[in-house]
Amino acid sequence: MNSKERVLTALNHMQTDRVPIDLGGRQTTLMILAYERLKNYLGFGDIPTEVMSYRWMTAYVDEAILRHFSIDTRHVRPKNKALIDPEKPYEEDDVFYDNWGVGRRISGGYANICDHPLQKAETLEEIENHKWPDPEEEFDYTGLRHRTKKLFDAGEFAIVGCMGSPGNTYEQAWYLRGLSEFSLDIVMRKDIGHAIMRKVVDHRKRNAELYLKEVGEYLDVIQVADDLGAQNTSLMSPASYREMVKPYQAELIAHIKQFTKAKVYYHSCGSIHNIMNDMIEIGIDILNPVQATAVGMETDQLKKRFGDNLAFWGAIDTFKVLPFGSVKDVRKEVETRIRDLSPSGGYVLASVHNMQVDVPPENVEAMFTTALEYNL
Repeated sequence: MNSKERVLTALNHMQTDRVPIDLGGRQTTLMILAYERLKNYLGFGDIPTEVMSYRWMTAYVDEAILRHFSIDTRHVRPKNKALIDPEKPYEEDDVFYDNWGVGRRISGGYANICDHPLQKAETLEEIENHKWPDPEEEFDYTGLRHRTKKLFDAGEFAIVGCMGSPGNTYEQAWYLRGLSEFSLDIVMRKDIGHAIMRKVVDHRKRNAELYLKEVGEYLDVIQVADDLGAQNTSLMSPASYREMVKPYQAELIAHIKQFTKAKVYYHSCGSIHNIMNDMIEIGIDILNPVQATAVGMETDQLKKRFGDNLAFWGAIDTFKVLPFGSVKDVRKEVETRIRDLSPSGGYVLASVHNMQVDVPPENVEAMFTTALEYNL
């Protein structure tokens, strides 16, 4: 069983020879300093670091390291032409504006939102007159089709597509409006909420179409994302989700499925167990990152409740175990998640979101070596 077969077998809810593993995607890479430490630890210090995003301070993982850990996936994404990812890093306290007009300030290595351009909008006319970005100008697809077809023809790895943007709808709406304001829109100013969501989802649909016309026929998995959970519960009631967010997500996913047969991988941090049946209903095939430390997201229960209809991708704790645990703790964590999630397939092992600068390289190594050694 090669890597591609292993991932596809697991995603089709059938038993594999070992658990498939992922590293290197939008939510499963490392921050730049953590990547530098890992390279040096592994003896790959001479490999140059290619930055995935200065906004999030993340790195592309080099092919040599992917092969060192026997990673089963390869991620393909276009280059971002927007000013949010320049050729040089921003400095601490720098403020910049992305192509949506959202302002961000660099603080502690992150780009934290500091300016919501629609925060004070009170009318539908103001929403309409906002300078909405053009999806045609956002990404550079040069060479992407050729690279993806080459991976496809080799047939060695599962190909995971990221369309450049995260494909979020709700999140992008509150980036524009402000979280408090958009939360009020969902409940009290629904015309404003719907107007912003309409604009966002139309943009995402065009973004997806442009990307998938290049590579859709070659993908095994396509990523979308929309964080809907906090530590203890979802960010809105299920009723509000079903009225104000779910229809737009369903529309985007249906549009994506017109251009590819790839399985839809959906990323949402936090506690979302109370809306996971809705996600299954709108066509989501895979849940990431499986934040098992959030309320109601215990992996054994998720498998029992949703495992017939959802595959799980992630689950290795980045909150406590990977940064602060011992190698023994990491091994125990990996073994627990595999026992809970991999019976009869349906699990791809990865970290819960990008590994931060405080994750020791020994723990990264322990995560993957344990997964490779574990006897299903």
